[in-house]
Amino acid sequence: MELLAKYFLCQGRINRRAWLIRIIALGLVCLAFGMLANELLGDPGAAVFAIAFTWGALAVSTQRLHDIGRSGPSLLLLLIPVLGPLWVLLLLCRRGGEGKNRYGDDPLSRHDYLQVNIAK
Repeated sequence: MELLAKYFLCQGRINRRAWLIRIIALGLVCLAFGMLANELLGDPGAAVFAIAFTWGALAVSTQRLHDIGRSGPSLLLLLIPVLGPLWVLLLLCRRGGEGKNRYGDDPLSRHDYLQVNIAK
């Protein structure tokens, strides 16, 4: 269940690499199952996986926008022809903000990285 939450909920922050990996993985899984559903159930079956990909891509992209301090409604810029998708892609490829912001901790922070508990 936690795996699905990473792909379909709009909470938290992710870095650029995690965003790209999740988009590619989601696309490949939805493509494979969508083709299978198309063979078995026809167009309505494939449409279910197209909707699942769209929802997942929007959720993962919202998490990515959270990393740069922007909210999910920024994805509405996609509705502007030509310049909107280019601007959103530019936002998604920007480096994330350092430190904690209102959406959570920095996904690249390495606090507690080399701490050793010598009391044990």
